[in-house]
Amino acid sequence: MRSTSVPRWRSDYSAVDDLAAGALVTCYALVSDGSVSDRVLRELSERVAPVPTRALVVGDVDGSGLDDLLSEARVGWRFVVAGSERTVATVRSRVISVGALPAEIAAVISTPDTPVRDVFCAHCHTTSPNVAIAVGGATRCAGCSEQLTVYYHFSRRHSAYLGYRADAEELP
Repeated sequence: MRSTSVPRWRSDYSAVDDLAAGALVTCYALVSDGSVSDRVLRELSERVAPVPTRALVVGDVDGSGLDDLLSEARVGWRFVVAGSERTVATVRSRVISVGALPAEIAAVISTPDTPVRDVFCAHCHTTSPNVAIAVGGATRCAGCSEQLTVYYHFSRRHSAYLGYRADAEELP
């Protein structure tokens, strides 16, 4: 598709380089999930040296570790989020919701081809988490059990893909 809101995440470190260019940075917060190796975390830390770095590996993006880190964040902090598409999108959304600007966040996808996504139902407004589905595929909604088509629209606020009933326009 020519027009889509699906993020074009980077899988290299150029996003981190762009984040540091010409900015007065007081601390880098490296947030990752279990899919990111220690070697990659070390390389990311070396890339932002000598600025102090806080590293956090999240198993659950809704856990208290991320909340604690975000409560300590101040002006001048930059966030590097690495991991699966789902983790990066969810953490990025949480960081923005507490006041960070999108320009203060670099996203690095470690597993770009993994088709595990969250799907937001346009009908019942439920988010179905961890759905193994490709964009354009069909899945059942966890809330209303309707068959949803996963559309090429990604909501950064919900950190989920839009799902809609394929027959929605044909209903009476």
